[in-house]
Amino acid sequence: MQAWRLPLRRWQREAYEAWCSERSQDTLIVATPGAGKTRFATRLAHALLTEGEVRRVLAVVPREHLKSQLAAAMAGAGIALDARFDNAAGTLAADMHGAVITYQQLAFGPGVYRELCRIPTLVILDEIHHAGDQATWGNALREAFAHARYRVGMSGTPFRSDGTAIPFVSYHKGESQAQYAYDYTQALRDGVCRPLVFPLQGGYAEWVSSEGEIVQATFETRLRSRARQSERLRTVLTQKSWLGDVIEKAHAKLSELRATTHPDAGGLAVAMNQEHARFIADLMHERIGVRPAIVVSDEEGASKRIASFGRSKDPWIVAVHMISEGVDIPRLRVGIFASNVNTEMYFRQFCGRFVRTHRASGKQHAFVYLADDLRLRELASRVTQDVRAYLKAQGEFDELAAAMRTHTERGETDSLFAGISAHVDSERVLDYGPLFNPLALLHEDAHAAPPEPEPSASVLQITKTEEKENARRALQALVSLASTRFRIEHRKIHATLNQRFGGPIASATTDSIERRRQAVLAWLERNRYDGLR
Repeated sequence: MQAWRLPLRRWQREAYEAWCSERSQDTLIVATPGAGKTRFATRLAHALLTEGEVRRVLAVVPREHLKSQLAAAMAGAGIALDARFDNAAGTLAADMHGAVITYQQLAFGPGVYRELCRIPTLVILDEIHHAGDQATWGNALREAFAHARYRVGMSGTPFRSDGTAIPFVSYHKGESQAQYAYDYTQALRDGVCRPLVFPLQGGYAEWVSSEGEIVQATFETRLRSRARQSERLRTVLTQKSWLGDVIEKAHAKLSELRATTHPDAGGLAVAMNQEHARFIADLMHERIGVRPAIVVSDEEGASKRIASFGRSKDPWIVAVHMISEGVDIPRLRVGIFASNVNTEMYFRQFCGRFVRTHRASGKQHAFVYLADDLRLRELASRVTQDVRAYLKAQGEFDELAAAMRTHTERGETDSLFAGISAHVDSERVLDYGPLFNPLALLHEDAHAAPPEPEPSASVLQITKTEEKENARRALQALVSLASTRFRIEHRKIHATLNQRFGGPIASATTDSIERRRQAVLAWLERNRYDGLR
């Protein structure tokens, strides 16, 4: 194992030192989205592998496209995790320290991971609140990792709206107990996260309700039911006139940032579904002349599009859920929340995409444009609840926070509902004015610590998984050539190689794959195949 050389933020060092002093089997680390939980996990894994206290690392993430991202982060410290591990393989290659899987993948084969934990294992449960998404997921976690040496859960939103208990997490009076917590206030003061500003977009909407009535309302109109509130929101989000105006405003702000201090600043719009995402993309082309990247599914291709956007200077990307959590694109500065999901967890995770700091942008604000819907307005105010101790502002938003409760918007069933028209008629900014501006707090406090520099991003590395994938492709090309030349089926050539070089290719080391490749090359050079027929 190579020596540790990656920089740590103050909170990451503190969390690591706190863990080392306790070394509890179960630990919950809560850090605000964008703070850098993966770097902390990498430091811990590196130390335990170096000490020999664990011999394997298994990481679980909520979505498929996050596997390669976490594996790449670990590779920066010399930790090789298989991001393409298949349950059917059952065993890991000898040159891998472990694997990255999804909660869904774990649920399909908990016994596989129970066997992998027979040697001392560190289990990292990223965004562990997802473990309560389905009862089977929680049960699978308990079965798979009951005997793991250490289990470390991490979350930026350590709560569940349905109250489901999360495995390996301690509770007191119904609240999860974190061994280390790092909130938005601390992140702002340390310069780890950007302050957020919410330009709330008012408007007028007209629609046919689910009962077949024609309804007209602004966002100031008090509607008699949650169903009508949902219909008003869906109407504005699906009308070109309203959403097009919001896109133009958001793009104007993004263009201002790109023309001044942050030339590669990017924007993200989140949509209700795939059809809506394409609608937004077409509207962007029509209104601002931009054809944005579109990410609509949790597939390998989507992960590559996200990574490509992160490295590019393209202005906009449109997504459905895919970039709601975990994805690290520090250049995101402007968001459009065009989803009708109004849960606190989802909204906070979306906002977390914009608070990550970036050298080019310094301490500047990020901007999330959203409808001035009463429920979304409250969610926007709650994002800043960690800094309430510093605020003296009173009035409408505090009253809303006290009066309202967050409700999940249920999926709409087929009905008579249809949007007719909508337009933006007002805008107000929810940033609590000068009192909220954390930068002003820093400047006014003569004793405030200077902002921490952002840890330098590691050079993009080829992970062990990617290295093996390239080697397998090279081998497969040679096997195809040998199959054609010697008129032998692919499977028989592979069976010969498996027999001679230590078993199935799924669990082969990089060295074993290379020896297989050399063997096939020798057959081709000698023009003689001496294997199974």
